[in-house]
Amino acid sequence: MEDFLSQQPFAGRAADLIAGHSPCEPADTKIWEQAAEDCVLARIRSMRLIGGIRRRKAPLAPEERIRRLTDLLHLWANGCTCAVDEDLVADIVHRQRG
Repeated sequence: MEDFLSQQPFAGRAADLIAGHSPCEPADTKIWEQAAEDCVLARIRSMRLIGGIRRRKAPLAPEERIRRLTDLLHLWANGCTCAVDEDLVADIVHRQRG
């Protein structure tokens, strides 16, 4: 298992974020959300995406963003490290630039 995680660092990081996520405290959720977004952006930057990702998409509601972050991290933690949520990435990039 350690060999797999060392070869797939984002799968390991995603698993850590999923294990530590409990939406009880709003402050904790904000910290978790920022860490999850940083993980998503780092993964997207490391991928070779032909044609890139469209950046002009409708903004996501906070609840939708957290759900999509959780879903994407679950996919990565389970080995689907090439999965991309274009709407989520566009939302994160737009909010960080704004």
